[in-house]
Amino acid sequence: MRKLVFSLTLIVALSSCDTKFSRKDHSMYWQKNATEYKALCIQAYNSAKLELDRALAMDRDKPIAVVADIDETVLNNLPYNEMLIEKDLSFSQTTWSEWVNKEIATAIPGALDFYTYAERMGVEVIYISNRRVENYAPTKSNLMALGFPFDEDTIMLLRDQTSSKEERRNQLTDFDVVLFLGDNLSDFDSVFDKDTNSERNQALEEKKSDLGQKFILLPNLIYGAWEDGFE
Repeated sequence: MRKLVFSLTLIVALSSCDTKFSRKDHSMYWQKNATEYKALCIQAYNSAKLELDRALAMDRDKPIAVVADIDETVLNNLPYNEMLIEKDLSFSQTTWSEWVNKEIATAIPGALDFYTYAERMGVEVIYISNRRVENYAPTKSNLMALGFPFDEDTIMLLRDQTSSKEERRNQLTDFDVVLFLGDNLSDFDSVFDKDTNSERNQALEEKKSDLGQKFILLPNLIYGAWEDGFE
């Protein structure tokens, strides 16, 4: 009887919650405050450095490159996501561009050390992001202000027509890309450009040996392709 009363109380309590935003609140709060989040980011970049050092020890026919997503991989956009929750808003290109144009995103833990190390070792740092092409100038300014590698020869491929990054990745034939870094599996391979989470889970079985080696995944609890993947 006591268990039944508890179960009913729990159901009532959960049904009274605003589930639309409560999970986002908690995810953002964790990402903002948990030392574990920072540790996971640093761990990812430590792994990236180990793999890069292995790649540098091998002979290559082409210049070595690493390809990085930007948002929640290189740049931290927590204030923007906090604003959405506070104002009860969903993502829009208008509010996102307003945030990007402020050029005040901070660096993800471990990111600056890794990319400056890569540059120092003669590795090409390439950015592929689904920020829109019209966000190029403020994105460049934000990255440079934080000290990330960026000069007149830097390649940064932003979104024009499609969110899939495969076509942009295919442009990099002049380089030997040894690492892809991102917070979404779609940052790595088109096999993850799937509609459902079950399909993405199947795709993971095909590519799991690349994780921690060619693919370096950063944590992001706030948003991602998984949100639209429920059947």
